[in-house]
Amino acid sequence: MQKEPAVPAHDLRLLIMCGRYSQTRSLAEIVQRFSVKPPPFNSKLSYNIFPGALRPVVCADGLKLLKWGFLPGWVAGGGAHISLPSGGNSMERKFSTETSVPEADAQAREGFINARAEGIASRPAFRTALYRNRCLVPADGFYEWQHSAGAKTPYRFEMRDKSLFAMAGVYEEKNGTYAIITAVANALVRSVHHRMPVILERRHEALWLDPKMKDSEVLLPLLRCCDSALIHGYRVSDLINDPVNDSAACLEPLPQ
Repeated sequence: MQKEPAVPAHDLRLLIMCGRYSQTRSLAEIVQRFSVKPPPFNSKLSYNIFPGALRPVVCADGLKLLKWGFLPGWVAGGGAHISLPSGGNSMERKFSTETSVPEADAQAREGFINARAEGIASRPAFRTALYRNRCLVPADGFYEWQHSAGAKTPYRFEMRDKSLFAMAGVYEEKNGTYAIITAVANALVRSVHHRMPVILERRHEALWLDPKMKDSEVLLPLLRCCDSALIHGYRVSDLINDPVNDSAACLEPLPQ
């Protein structure tokens, strides 16, 4: 498989999927949608969530306020590891081939914003979290950039009914960080970018959160792109490129 070209550190967030998303619903709506208890913290709406932001994430024991940029537990000083299934498992072998991507110094310092589904079962940075600390990342849209002739054109993708959805994620309890899991894009998103966040089917959300579930034969098949028919996308303003811009203007469609 052809390797992706190296990119400058300051462009890395616009290359890796998913590098921006939105959560413009109230905390009360999140609580209701995911059937969790109201958390002991507040969280404002955001139209332009960027790496490094603190956002509410649904974990097995409720909502947590975590930083987007996963750092493995051993980076923060090590710690206990759970007993993991054998790497010889046929499903793990299927999902263990990871396409190499550039990891600039900026990403290493700030943590991994994405975890590729294809390598998550074997990659040391994410393997423990896959079996111990899975989470749901509430969102109502995500952004991707189309690269053409040196230009980066931003697009927004959301559910056709504009409802809240859950992106599959992993987190680290010790340092309060999380990453969004990505997969090969469906036909719709592929017209803009080759990858997209894993949007879990609602019927699979409880299974993904269940800390007792450690069977890769069950977990890994959940990490796939959603049906193109469920979402739609449209061109948005370059305002989304700057995290300083966090208003409804980031959601407004532009002519294509």
